[in-house]
Amino acid sequence: MDTDRIQVALSRFLAENKVVFWSDPEREFEDVLSSLDVGGATVIRVSRSPALEAKLAIAAGAADSRFLVYEDQSRPEPADDWLLDIRLYAKGFAADRSTHILEDLGLHTPALRDHIAQRAKFFASRERLTRFKRFVSPKDNEVDIDRKIMANLLRLDNADFFGIVIAIFDAFPDQSDISRPPEVFSEFAKYDVEESFWRQVDAVFGFADPRPSLGNLLIRLLVTDFTRKLNGKTPKALEHLKLRGQGTSNTAVCVAQWQDSHARHSSFDRLSDAVSNAIKLGDHVGSVDPEYLEDTRTFSLIERRLASGLRNRIIDTDTAVDVEEVASLCRRRKDGYWANESLGDTAPRKAYARTYDALEYAARLFSLRGAYASGFSFETVEEFWQAYETDLYRFDQLYRHFCEAADQVERQGWDILKTLRQKVEDVYGNGYVAKLATAWGPFAAEMISSKWQISGVPRQSRFYEKRIAPIVQEDDKRAIVIISDAFRFEAAKELADQINSRDRMEAKLTTQLGVLPSFTALGMASLLPHKDLAFSGGVVTVDGKSSSGMKNRGEILAKHGGGVIGAEELHAMSVDEGRRFLRSNKVVYVYHNHIDKTADGGDEEKAFDAVRRTINDITSLAIRILGSLNGTNLFVTADHGFLYQESPPTSVDKNAVEDKPEGVVLAKKRYYVGAKLGSHPGAWSAPLSRTSDVRDDTEFWVPKGTSRFHFMGGARFLHGGAMLQEICVPVLRIAYSKDKDANDVKSRPVQITVLGANNRITTPRRSFDLMQTEPVSDRVRPMSVTVAIVGSDGRPVSDIQKVTFDSKTPTMSEDWKQTVRLTLAGTAFDKSQRFFLVVRNAETKVQELSQHVIIDLAIARDFD
Repeated sequence: MDTDRIQVALSRFLAENKVVFWSDPEREFEDVLSSLDVGGATVIRVSRSPALEAKLAIAAGAADSRFLVYEDQSRPEPADDWLLDIRLYAKGFAADRSTHILEDLGLHTPALRDHIAQRAKFFASRERLTRFKRFVSPKDNEVDIDRKIMANLLRLDNADFFGIVIAIFDAFPDQSDISRPPEVFSEFAKYDVEESFWRQVDAVFGFADPRPSLGNLLIRLLVTDFTRKLNGKTPKALEHLKLRGQGTSNTAVCVAQWQDSHARHSSFDRLSDAVSNAIKLGDHVGSVDPEYLEDTRTFSLIERRLASGLRNRIIDTDTAVDVEEVASLCRRRKDGYWANESLGDTAPRKAYARTYDALEYAARLFSLRGAYASGFSFETVEEFWQAYETDLYRFDQLYRHFCEAADQVERQGWDILKTLRQKVEDVYGNGYVAKLATAWGPFAAEMISSKWQISGVPRQSRFYEKRIAPIVQEDDKRAIVIISDAFRFEAAKELADQINSRDRMEAKLTTQLGVLPSFTALGMASLLPHKDLAFSGGVVTVDGKSSSGMKNRGEILAKHGGGVIGAEELHAMSVDEGRRFLRSNKVVYVYHNHIDKTADGGDEEKAFDAVRRTINDITSLAIRILGSLNGTNLFVTADHGFLYQESPPTSVDKNAVEDKPEGVVLAKKRYYVGAKLGSHPGAWSAPLSRTSDVRDDTEFWVPKGTSRFHFMGGARFLHGGAMLQEICVPVLRIAYSKDKDANDVKSRPVQITVLGANNRITTPRRSFDLMQTEPVSDRVRPMSVTVAIVGSDGRPVSDIQKVTFDSKTPTMSEDWKQTVRLTLAGTAFDKSQRFFLVVRNAETKVQELSQHVIIDLAIARDFD
């Protein structure tokens, strides 16, 4: 410390204290003493003044007198110290390097001088000292200083001990080898804080070892975090690795913060796998009932065990499966850690999430089949059709969703769903499609033989007449129709849900009775404005003109002030180009073809991938048309639907018709079209004029049920027949509200609240009940939230839990509620400090709820 600084500091000490002891046993500042202005204070040099004499001089001094006792020799032991009683009320002063650092840091506790001196290597660097100043607080003690040195060495923004531990583990050079400590940890020894680190580890986690290592600490932490959720079912081989007491709760908080760290959770993924291998976890959990593993989230091996166990449960219980119990477990696991897609891809999280999706879809499919265990029995065709619109379509949708999820899991190289997939194929194919075909057959036969109509359901051939013409006949109105080839009803239902979940967009879904045979040429022609259709040489003509291809359809539509365009071409247009095109036509038909092009073009195994892309394409296209292109009166429909199963057909799927009849012009797996075809008991036959607007004598055959006339060219993706999946053609009308107060079409997350008024926490573990206050719907989106106890500084003092609110139950019920059990850190909580239960949107991080809580663990300790 230079002379000027000594002068300033000493003057302040003398001004504030009657007696000041200046400790300088090495006489480093002996020459400086004589040059200092002590402001009239009496200077007593201990080496020159007997102690008793100095004591009496101080005692006899006037009330306003000041004394500077310069200790230029070592301080005596207390028993031999004549000045001890004075020293107790006097103020100590020093001017060495350590004191200089204390002054620089704003620390005025002389007792810290020796501690700072022991950390001289660290403070020798001006850069480290400057960084250290950001952490320091006037109330810091030796433990605080060491912790902040550690944080400084790790380049952290704060000195939270959990953060220090996490950063050390994150720095492991080979995160598959827990025996090799990171290089940064060697700096702890270099700068004299390694022993302090292990003392703090002992104090915080209860981990004490004569020869401690980071690898052993990591094992103990992760085993403790794992076993704390086992409800006393800890395998005996792991019992000795558990930390006890407050170490358990502090471990829970530390591990939760590590897993919640977007910057560092990847190291947890790798190190937890390394620990799992080191402790041979797989050998020890085989005897643990999966029920006791459902709340753990430490090791990925447990995720695989749980998913496998749930798969077996679903297969074993079949249609009696408790679907809500399965859905709840799947949701909890996806809200947890290893199947949480909001985290990184350093673990196969998407594959785990898709596994749970597949399990839930399978359970829902089996449960739905159980609801129709007695079969599909309806009095009228109208009842049957309505049942398909409202409920039966879910068989097709759940099957598609399962296959999509299972395909993604298999791409990971996992065969966990192999046996379940076989079961799903059986339930869908034999338990639904075959039985549906049997039940629907008599209704289809009646309609084909008499009138192709269903009361209250428009025919596809009346689409333009009934839906488009009334709009475009008005001078200032236009209409846009997206026609997606083979876009079946269940996919349109998902599209409607997706559209309705977006702000200010609204989709209303209805149906129309498709033409028969349900093939592209006839379906596309039926959607065009027309008076008469005809079938000539395999081509469907509209009022005498071929309707084959976009060019011909455009010419037909042009007669009605309209135009056509491909979906990709419209997407590629600039905003100005798109607006001009839409304004120049009273009606625009936008043709989209991905499902039929893919699945009927040689890649039938990609049928469901094509459906997924189509839903996303049309959503994007609708947003653009109604938004930036200023379109109005938007419809989405299709030429026909389709049947699809992943399992290949067998001989029983081959129709009884051995040879196609003479006069066939068009021969496909699901239909024959020609002239004078006659009849066959294995097929339904009728003139095209009965099932469409074709006005000539063309006839058709379609195989009964789901059978095929032949298997050539692929036989899993089908259309052309009379099954509901083929002829229940969707019609969506999509609108976009530009009104500022259009809250009725604005989507938002579901609202939630915290139940109960008791805000006092008296135990280290506390449960909180949260509830959604409304059902999830088209306009109310599900919401995932994180829940934690947080201090007034914003740092969590508990573990962090994630839950999802997604119940669609229309009235308040138990599934509206989610219970979160939080574990507090094992530390002393200042009752005067404010703490809060904080609920944040897991996706946006927006705070949804904050409730003041009082932490008072003294009540719990009274009964320890």
